[in-house]
Amino acid sequence: MDKHVLVINASPRAEGNTEALCDALIAGAKKAGHRTAKINVRTMDIKPCLGCYQCLAGKGTPCIQKDDMKEIYTALDQADTVVFASPLYWWQVNAQMKTVIDRLFAVAAANNMQMPQKEAALLIAAEDAREENFAQIVPYYQTCLVKNLNWIDRGMVLAGGVNMPGDVQKTPYLKQAEDLGASL
Repeated sequence: MDKHVLVINASPRAEGNTEALCDALIAGAKKAGHRTAKINVRTMDIKPCLGCYQCLAGKGTPCIQKDDMKEIYTALDQADTVVFASPLYWWQVNAQMKTVIDRLFAVAAANNMQMPQKEAALLIAAEDAREENFAQIVPYYQTCLVKNLNWIDRGMVLAGGVNMPGDVQKTPYLKQAEDLGASL
């Protein structure tokens, strides 16, 4: 069965390591016959959640804010699998990705606090290659983006030791991302 795979790339760097991971995953997904879309958050105007709860009152589509998050809401609605891609900043996703994740609350609110069923995957690019570098992000992903949303985990690529743009080219991580895309 072909799926629609949405890759949300939160890296502020064009053509950096995170984007290379995204493109490798997309290549693998396309080889497997899946449809793909990539959203580069760096090019968008997405405001933080206001905590106004207008979404709970049914006064948004799904959110009352008029910004580029509407593009992500539309793409999310069409997606079977959502891939969250971010550089690791202070042992977590970066602020751009956190803003997108926070704004997903409106989707749940519009659906009686239930997120539509999806599959999820995670791509992380990090300067530090030590395993403990990922000790915060892995449980965050597994709890917040899989368990709490009741989504199905399809896997992660944790690319450590890739600081400067192009560093990921010299690692096995691109192949891992491609293989993950093909396995979706």
